[in-house]
Amino acid sequence: MQTSETGKTAELWNERLRHELAHPPFHAIFKPEAVGVDPSSGAIRIRVPYQEHFSASVENPFVHGGVVATLIDISAHAAVAVQTGRTSPTIDLRIDFLRPVPAAEIYATARPLRIGRTVARVDVEVTNAEGTVFAAGRGTFSTSGN
Repeated sequence: MQTSETGKTAELWNERLRHELAHPPFHAIFKPEAVGVDPSSGAIRIRVPYQEHFSASVENPFVHGGVVATLIDISAHAAVAVQTGRTSPTIDLRIDFLRPVPAAEIYATARPLRIGRTVARVDVEVTNAEGTVFAAGRGTFSTSGN
């Protein structure tokens, strides 16, 4: 059972995650949705509903790799920003595309490995609702506040 302090932390972090996803104008087009935050690990989960213009081509019923890369960057950044309370520019982003992503809603789970005074590192998995992993990414972000 959660203590009231843990519950308040979870509520605060979920509020921060919703803010991070609603704030940038680009997100009005991409439409990421907060699924939840785990305050004990700092992990966050985001859902992106499928949009027809996410397709790799008219004949190809798969999500374009750029959409997957964007989801990895947005979710990793959000995992850092939820904890630091401010924006954290991307320094480096690495993505492994493991299999084609079908034309359906996709999820990202971002797990911070380290959030330091100047740099943060986050691992991300992109999945479907059932948990099939389509891509894995790692982002490095500036936390120096400059």
